[in-house]
Amino acid sequence: MKRSVLNRHLAITLLVLPLLFLTGSNGFGQRKPDRELPLRQLLKTPGKLVSEAKATQPTNELKLTGYRIEEINLPQQLSVELHGQQVAVDKAWRVTVQGGPFPVRALPAVIWIDDQIVGNGIENETLSQITAITFDSSLLREGGVVSISYGEDKERRVRIPQQLRLTREGGIQ
Repeated sequence: MKRSVLNRHLAITLLVLPLLFLTGSNGFGQRKPDRELPLRQLLKTPGKLVSEAKATQPTNELKLTGYRIEEINLPQQLSVELHGQQVAVDKAWRVTVQGGPFPVRALPAVIWIDDQIVGNGIENETLSQITAITFDSSLLREGGVVSISYGEDKERRVRIPQQLRLTREGGIQ
């Protein structure tokens, strides 16, 4: 009797396991493809220069030397939340603040344009750049001011003296 039950369990296991592996792409450990791009890809994707400023001398305690804003054409349309609503986007903007070496702190580096947060920044390997990605083109306006803070404290932001000068190639006018 015991042998019969054991053989039955073995037979069921041998039939069911291969079926589990063959069903759908969502089987064991496989990620279902989603419509999100990894942040790493957005940081490395070539972009079109929208605005750039460089200082000859570093300014302030963070030794800021400038900024660069690039427009990135996304390989696929994404659905993101902007201003409380889901919208479809096909472009992103990469805002990079240059200077440093930037200190690594408990609070994240936050990049701002005027009084709006672009996003939490990601430091490069040499701590000479901090980059944030946004899908909100309304942040980019002629004369805007790029700044950086640690945490979301508006009063402790450090501003880059050069204002935004948008190029025609960037497509935002």
